[in-house]
Amino acid sequence: MLLFLGLALLATQSCKKEEAEIKGCRDKDAENYNASANVDGDCVYARDKFIGTYNGTLSCPGSLALISGQTNFNIDENITGGKNDVNVLITTTTGLVVPVTGTCSGNKLSIDALLKDLKINMFGTDVRVDITAKGEVTLNETTKVMSGNLTLNTKGIEIPLDLTDNCPINATKQ
Repeated sequence: MLLFLGLALLATQSCKKEEAEIKGCRDKDAENYNASANVDGDCVYARDKFIGTYNGTLSCPGSLALISGQTNFNIDENITGGKNDVNVLITTTTGLVVPVTGTCSGNKLSIDALLKDLKINMFGTDVRVDITAKGEVTLNETTKVMSGNLTLNTKGIEIPLDLTDNCPINATKQ
């Protein structure tokens, strides 16, 4: 009887198929998500391709033309946000420094930020303003060029000032 139970147990154990090990990214937020993966592998997020330093221009053609010029865009991981969120520090040669956050999806980076109580230099005088920055840029992965538009709206805190401009961005990853 014991021999029979032993053979039955051996037969059921040998009939079980071991699941093939499929290594891959198991995070649905990643660009390389693999629904078939059963072993954790490396994940690639949309933000990864944007992270870095870009040199280029922020060209505001209208009421904010005085802040236009050579611009650095430093993009890094936003550790307090989602897996595709980034911090973007926009620094122009005219002295404007705009720290914003953005969200990456595919080859697009969307920015929608309100910055309170910033100082900008207008005609030699520092003016305190609130700035709303909204827009989208696209990254060409082949040429490493980021281009798009950023709409900036400045509202004066101490003086009546309400300026809006649509500012094209064109920058190359360094």
